[in-house]
Amino acid sequence: MNIVVAVLEEVGRATTKFPTWLTDPLHALAVLGEEFGELTKDILQMVYEPHKTSKERIREEAIQTAAMALRLLMSIDKYEYKRCDQHTQEVA
Repeated sequence: MNIVVAVLEEVGRATTKFPTWLTDPLHALAVLGEEFGELTKDILQMVYEPHKTSKERIREEAIQTAAMALRLLMSIDKYEYKRCDQHTQEVA
């Protein structure tokens, strides 16, 4: 299957399943980070524990990571780039 087609199909599937997207860019980045973390885990397992994953699983995770990067990019002009409330912590 064509990689670009696979990524766009994943964007469609993910958008159907989760039709809303975050307006906070840091939370959107966290969604992308979560997918990248899963991809990282599978690649590490393929190197050190190959019985726990497969190239197909790596491909799936890479496609999902690319799809979330596209979703993040699709909303770049809708993000609210503002600081969140902060609090002071006591010295431990």
